[in-house]
Amino acid sequence: MSLSVSAKEMKAIDECTIHTIGIPSLVLMERAALGIVEALLSDMTFKQPIILCGPGNNGGDGLAIGRILYLMGYEVTLCLIGPPDKWTDQTQVQHQIATNLKLSVLDDVPDNMNEGYDIVIDALFGIGLDREVESPFKEVIERINQFKGPVVSVDIPSGLSADTGRRFNTAVIANRTYTIGFNKQGFEQLSAKALTGKVTIIDIGYPPEKMIKHFLESREKNE
Repeated sequence: MSLSVSAKEMKAIDECTIHTIGIPSLVLMERAALGIVEALLSDMTFKQPIILCGPGNNGGDGLAIGRILYLMGYEVTLCLIGPPDKWTDQTQVQHQIATNLKLSVLDDVPDNMNEGYDIVIDALFGIGLDREVESPFKEVIERINQFKGPVVSVDIPSGLSADTGRRFNTAVIANRTYTIGFNKQGFEQLSAKALTGKVTIIDIGYPPEKMIKHFLESREKNE
């Protein structure tokens, strides 16, 4: 799909898909995780991924990606940063699924990610981030950027504005970004290209683009 959307438009598309079309949010999350895993395995070779997840739905995507890779036989390390009372409903579900499968989820990042891991998957923040990155996430992002191997971001490099393409006080520098559903408006800016690396759009079954455009236009008129 060629549509390029803002964070607000992307949230509206999710709302339309979930509440108007009737596809549950957890189904969309599973489709996103499966699509990213498929693309990731097609593009890259690795054995020991570390996946750094935040408390929001981007973190839920990361947990689902890690679980799928784990079930495929990869030596996965999952880290979920942030207190449980900040986890979204979907992230809570994904954490419980991982726990049920006896997949350990760390609450902090190992001291040296350059030892024992051959890829970092960034799932700290999605397109909803609209402010400076605070501790402990700021330090985690800085450590990701010190990693010597490939770095992949889920939907958007954490710390990058989906609307303007500028980084906040810090942002992940990714080699590849697997963005969900549609290209993000900020990716078109030169400032963003140095952070996203190669961008691949993952189709997860949103309504046709014509229907999405009509929905967004109707929503704008009613606001």
